[in-house]
Amino acid sequence: MKIKSSKLLAIILILGASALVLSGCGKSGSRFANVLPTIEITSYEGWTPDSVPANVDTLTHTYTFQQSIYWHATDTDGIIAGYAFRVLDENRNPIASPGYQHISLDDDLTPPELLQKFGNGWVIHYLPGADQSIPLDSPEARRSIWTSKKYAVINFPSADENGDPLPTISFFEVVAIDNRGGITEMAAWRKFRTDSLRPTCSVSTTKGNPNGEAVGSGLKLSFTMKDEDPFITAIPYKYEFKMMKVDENDNIIPGTETPWISTEGQEHINEYRLTRYTDPALTYDFDDNGNELSTTKILARVTDMAGVLSDLDETNPLTFKVKPGFRPYTQFYSKRILALGDHHYEDWGDDTTEEVLPYSIIGGAQRYATCFFKNFEGMNTAVYSQNLKVYMRWGWFGEYANVTTGGTSYELDDPYGKRVDVVLDRNSKVNDNIALNYYSEITHFDLRYDDEPYNFPPFANSIQVDEDGTRWLRIPVNSPLMQSIVLTGEQVNPGDHKFEVRCVDLQDEYDPIPATIEFKVVSYIEPDDRNGILVIDDDPDNTTSSPEAIVNDKYANMLSDFSDVTFKKRSTSSTPADTYSDTRSRNIAFSDLMNYKVVLYHSDHVGDRGNLDKESDGITLYLLRGGNMIFSHTHLLAQVLDEISKGGTRVSMLRQMGLPDQPLLQSVSGSLVTDPHFQYAAGVGDYPTVNLQYGTEDPSFNPLVNLRHGLSAVSYFPSLANGEAIYTFGCKPVDYPSFPPSQATFDKLNGQIVGVKNNTISNGKVYTFSFPLSFMKDADTKALMNRILSEIM
Repeated sequence: MKIKSSKLLAIILILGASALVLSGCGKSGSRFANVLPTIEITSYEGWTPDSVPANVDTLTHTYTFQQSIYWHATDTDGIIAGYAFRVLDENRNPIASPGYQHISLDDDLTPPELLQKFGNGWVIHYLPGADQSIPLDSPEARRSIWTSKKYAVINFPSADENGDPLPTISFFEVVAIDNRGGITEMAAWRKFRTDSLRPTCSVSTTKGNPNGEAVGSGLKLSFTMKDEDPFITAIPYKYEFKMMKVDENDNIIPGTETPWISTEGQEHINEYRLTRYTDPALTYDFDDNGNELSTTKILARVTDMAGVLSDLDETNPLTFKVKPGFRPYTQFYSKRILALGDHHYEDWGDDTTEEVLPYSIIGGAQRYATCFFKNFEGMNTAVYSQNLKVYMRWGWFGEYANVTTGGTSYELDDPYGKRVDVVLDRNSKVNDNIALNYYSEITHFDLRYDDEPYNFPPFANSIQVDEDGTRWLRIPVNSPLMQSIVLTGEQVNPGDHKFEVRCVDLQDEYDPIPATIEFKVVSYIEPDDRNGILVIDDDPDNTTSSPEAIVNDKYANMLSDFSDVTFKKRSTSSTPADTYSDTRSRNIAFSDLMNYKVVLYHSDHVGDRGNLDKESDGITLYLLRGGNMIFSHTHLLAQVLDEISKGGTRVSMLRQMGLPDQPLLQSVSGSLVTDPHFQYAAGVGDYPTVNLQYGTEDPSFNPLVNLRHGLSAVSYFPSLANGEAIYTFGCKPVDYPSFPPSQATFDKLNGQIVGVKNNTISNGKVYTFSFPLSFMKDADTKALMNRILSEIM
């Protein structure tokens, strides 16, 4: 670099000499001599002997110590190339000032002409583009006393040698240099008498004030200065603190008091990190048996930009007790654990989350990322596609909180509260005690994927090895990954996968129990390769409405001509069964559905609406990919479909069922007591009629149906979209001896659509029955199933 600079300088000198020869050839040299630039200070603060402000006694008048000084230079025969300025004390000796600590003294930065005219002590600046990580006082720094700035904010000293406030005389001086190296003959200067009020200092930790309570062995001190100097922002120059141990009577334990420790020169002077390994080090205030021995006490003071030192307030020290055993608690945010691909998405945009979900646009339609499904084994699953992405997001207990007027509560797995960013102790939470803030910070994350350190090239060499040989990738909390990753490509090939993360705190302690997500990526099964029938039972067990054993036998009888039939009972929050709930309360995974040629889903309990609306995501994926489904429901199907169509969002399932986006399904009645007029479903074309089971010879399991010879828990479709009506409402005649309908009711109900068939866009078939098949005669429903399955199997 020095060689290149020398060559460049030589070229400039040659060109400059050539220009002088050409411009001065045959002419008088004195006529074209360089006219020196002139400079003046254009701001109005301060004074010179001939510019004392009116009515100001320069012996007593003071300015605020921080002054913004502006200047302007002119050059009649060239241009201004730069400026140099300096601060002088009362005797005009150059001094450094806060903000401009580096000045030229014994170096070669000051040109001889400038030295001869004015002397040294000019403020040093970085050259444009210089590496500012190299200190300005280093000879290796690219630096100069010349700057293009036309103003400076100067902090004039206003204290005595002990840091006490003292009005002080100082001078500011500035010169200019032109493009031919000429320096102003006279410097522009101003004289100031400045003062500053005494600041106050307080100290806490970055996570609050422990107030004498237990803390971990890693924390950051947080300093604050309050300064009443008018018209300026309170900016500290440095903080200092000293640490000591005190006994129960607040007496200093001999040998524990440190000297004053300064934050000057740190990147953040208002913070200071303390751990077991820093200097000074945090040491425990408890013995190995947990007995309290002492309290750690910290006193602090601050020096402002005028050099004034705060008083030492010993009545409000920072106190805490350093205790071993605190550990962070790592957690995944399940609402932000998502996957997105051709076979894993939802198209309605879940509005229960407070973030914009990742999405893709396929064929002009948006596909939104959704959480993993839970399969019948309770595993997180997604179905593979080449564009599959898995989104991970993690944090720690205490990162977010619910802050209300009643107080602050911390919840696991909730990334949508207020970010309070404290670190709570794992052990106190696990033991169901009040979670303790141990005043630490999270500094790193350790990551593993599929039992190996996570592969992130920028930190490829940052490997943490545990005592048992387990290897982790360690990344700082502010790395480009932050607290999330996106897994793609070979990372999400079909198979079992595991992602692990653990937090590391200021103590250099990591969570002993990593947060772990395990998931399975399942290979997609084409419709032609699917086999068998899956029956999903969404009926709560009830003696009169859906007796478990009877209903199971009835569906087994319907499908008795088929050998490959699997029965699964959908779990509820109160009754665990064969399925598992995922983050969004879905129990049916597409990865399970796609194994079967046909899926039969029944919600036949006449007093329970079931959970079909919660299962629309998995079912929609199945129907859009060649799936065949049979739905059996009740009068409550109207509520379910209304929930699915709410807001015009989750309509893909409805369209595959052949229904309008807003089905407007009608219920015959809201109970089994009124309007028991449904006696059979009349088949359209060659679909067999299906009769309600009631009477004495072949009684229903429901006594009200037997008593009334009819069922009211039925709904019907006033209109269809693409669907085909295959069953209609068979109403009691108006002269029926038991609970007959009126002629108007008969005319309203008889012939209404209660069974719909639709061919999906992926060549699948969907059959929807708005009457419960388990209430019908066994022989009839078996004939119905045989007829339907003859079209599919």
